[in-house]
Amino acid sequence: MGCSPTKKLIQKLKYKFSHTFNGIIWNTVVLPEEETMLIEVRNHEQRQVMFSAWQYVQDTFRWEDVMLEEPWWINLNAAAHGIILFTIYLDTSNPDKKGILAYSASDLKLLWWNNDFSISSIEGSNVLGISTKMGTKDVVLDLLSGKEIPSTQSAPQPSSVKLADPFLKPSLYYEGTAHFSTVKTFLESRLNLMPVVALEYLEHDSKILISYYTKENDLANYLLVLSHAGETLLHEKLDESLKGIGQDTFFILSGCVIFVKNKRELISYFL
Repeated sequence: MGCSPTKKLIQKLKYKFSHTFNGIIWNTVVLPEEETMLIEVRNHEQRQVMFSAWQYVQDTFRWEDVMLEEPWWINLNAAAHGIILFTIYLDTSNPDKKGILAYSASDLKLLWWNNDFSISSIEGSNVLGISTKMGTKDVVLDLLSGKEIPSTQSAPQPSSVKLADPFLKPSLYYEGTAHFSTVKTFLESRLNLMPVVALEYLEHDSKILISYYTKENDLANYLLVLSHAGETLLHEKLDESLKGIGQDTFFILSGCVIFVKNKRELISYFL
């Protein structure tokens, strides 16, 4: 037993925004200090990757469906301090051969690049990564200039950016764990739902958010939002005919729940 595909699902939350892209939403990165979400969309039929910058408070695009000079072998990696970092694959037969491109988030202008750098993380204004030109070497680059910082000067710096909005992700629990069993028992007894494989769970602002899977031939993924009193506020089907599970199938940003539906549609509701 599970959620019947013919059953009318519930939507009591106030709708905020949706946009359908011409391709699969592959990755997102948030710049909270600029109230901007960066979105990577891949169109496998055309072998093109496009990028958009969505201002999630105003629900407008700073720029939309922009394709860089490299049309396919590039992906969105990270962003901070108004700078977006992309990984570019320099040898399609060897995925370890990577470079990094830095663009301005405001107008997508190229700022600097490095053809031998695999990014690990951003710490303050330092970009930590690896060079493979001569063996494997840890390297630190300055985020603003792209210049290598000598190891004697490259201690991680605390970020001076104050995040304007909470960016909350759910916890993932697999079938067989105590947390999964507790939530499964609740869903079965209260809502007659039968989750399988895994679920994601988050409590926020007197609401409970659960992304769960049911068996419908293959797997189907649903998002459920409940009040603490147990009232169903949102019950929406996110995807179906899935061979495996996802992670971070929803998140909370700027007082809204945001998720991707059918791989192509970005949706948000006020919480």
